[in-house]
Amino acid sequence: MTSTPTTTRRGSSGDLGTFVHVGWNIQHGWKLSDAIDQMRRFAQQHGAERPQLLTLQELQEGQADEVAGRFGLEPVEAPNVRPGSRNALFFAPELFEADPDWVAHAEEIRHRPATAKLTTIHPSTGARSRRQLAVASVHLDFGNPENRARQTRWVLANMYKDNRLIVVQGDMNSWTDWGAPSTLANVADRAFALDRSIILPDGTTRPDDMPHRIMAARGLVELGRYAATVLGQSGADRPTTWDGPKKHRQRISDADCPPGGLSAIDRAYVDPDLAEALVSATTPAEPQVQAVSDHLPQVTVWNMQRWWEVVDAEVEIINH
Repeated sequence: MTSTPTTTRRGSSGDLGTFVHVGWNIQHGWKLSDAIDQMRRFAQQHGAERPQLLTLQELQEGQADEVAGRFGLEPVEAPNVRPGSRNALFFAPELFEADPDWVAHAEEIRHRPATAKLTTIHPSTGARSRRQLAVASVHLDFGNPENRARQTRWVLANMYKDNRLIVVQGDMNSWTDWGAPSTLANVADRAFALDRSIILPDGTTRPDDMPHRIMAARGLVELGRYAATVLGQSGADRPTTWDGPKKHRQRISDADCPPGGLSAIDRAYVDPDLAEALVSATTPAEPQVQAVSDHLPQVTVWNMQRWWEVVDAEVEIINH
């Protein structure tokens, strides 16, 4: 599955270039071949032959193997108890290797998170990083805000302890605290409005931003917002869903949107140390991308030298 290290020598990182991560809900895998073509194009735009890390949602039976084969990546899939869409993550075996002792035990019936604990391989020396990276591809519950919060807490409680590292990406089916609508009372699709709402003690509702608040309370950095506000990359935090022909009744009026516009539904969160290695975050929205899925992808590029400095830092790990 993974290569044997040629050396465990540690030395200066030098200029190690970049690597590419793509996260995408590809809408039940209906146009998987087109999605693969687009993901390869995203990587090539940043000088890579293919992405080195993928977190995908809504794959169907057998599609993880197809993605892995087309890209030469190692797959980690999360099968469902009942048939249907599932999450998966993929990593380049020349850059990462998975901890064989990690076993996820999420109790979800559908959309279980795909999770792995990865060790980074130094591109020049073959050395293995001192710190593991927890990676999760998630698709939070579409209709139950309490379950969305519980799923978020499960990932953090089981994968992100003191002085550890994490990358969580997926369809959060909720907004951020800064990018939530003021109300869903004027949305025509009342089932959708309730699915995305928290019911308050007095019986009123408010749009759900709890998964983001939980991530923020743990100190995680939301990459789109970080790229937009810290790196100055306009549009990095743009919405990732839009009003398609079958979703016009879910439209949120401009009057109910926050001043800066709605946040993305599909988001990535990382440890603050890793955020320093981010080069760019983009949300491609060309017509050929929109034709693949009702969600837009997020493409992030990482400085490998800074990444290595973070993952190979000698830190005290607290076991709980």
